[in-house]
Amino acid sequence: MDIFVLGAVAVLSAMAGFGAGRSLSRQLAEAEGVTAVGRDEVVEKPVRRGQFKTVSRYREIGAPVSGEVNILEEHGRKKVCIQPRQGKVYAPASGKITHLYPMGRAMELQTDFGAKILVSVGSHVDEMCSEFYRCRVVENEVVRKGTLIMEYDPDGIEENGGDAQVILSIENEEELERITQSSITHIKAGEAILCVACETHSESTDTHF
Repeated sequence: MDIFVLGAVAVLSAMAGFGAGRSLSRQLAEAEGVTAVGRDEVVEKPVRRGQFKTVSRYREIGAPVSGEVNILEEHGRKKVCIQPRQGKVYAPASGKITHLYPMGRAMELQTDFGAKILVSVGSHVDEMCSEFYRCRVVENEVVRKGTLIMEYDPDGIEENGGDAQVILSIENEEELERITQSSITHIKAGEAILCVACETHSESTDTHF
C-alpha cells in the first residue's frame, strides 16, 4: 500500500513540476515579447503539379495595430491603412530600425528577408502634432516582431485636425519576388496582413523502391 501511495505522490509531483515549468517558460517568452502573434514564422505552401511538388516559402508581416483595414495601391505599391482601436504600435516583423523620421511619427524597419517596411501615423502634415507621439525605439535598434515601437494619442491628433490612422508599406516592393495580402477587414495587432515570398523549390513526388 505504501508503495502505491509513494508512486502516486511521485506522479503528482512530476505533473506539478511540468506545469510550473511551462508557466515559467510562458512568462519568460512574454517578457521577451515573443507571443503567439509576435513570432517570426516561415509559412510553407505546397502545390502538386504532376510528378513534382512545388513548395513556396513566405514570411508574414503582421499588422502593427488592431483596427479596420483598407489596402490601397499607390505608385504601384501596396499601402495598408488601419484605423486603430488604441494608440500602441508594434513591430510588424523582426529587424533593425534603420531610420526614424522627424517628430517620431514614422520609422523604417529593415527585415532579414529583404523587406524595407515603413510604418507611419497619419501624413507628414500632421508633424505639428508631435506632442502626441512617443517613439519607443531608437535608430539602429534591433527589435523582434511584436515589440512596442510607438505610443500616440489618437484623440489628441484628431482633435487638432490630424489623421490617426496607421500606415504600413514596403518601400522596396519592386525588389521582392511576390507579395500577397490578407482579405481581413478587421484585424488584430500581429495577425498576418502581408506575406512576402522568400524562395520556391520543387521536389519529385516519385517513390523508388
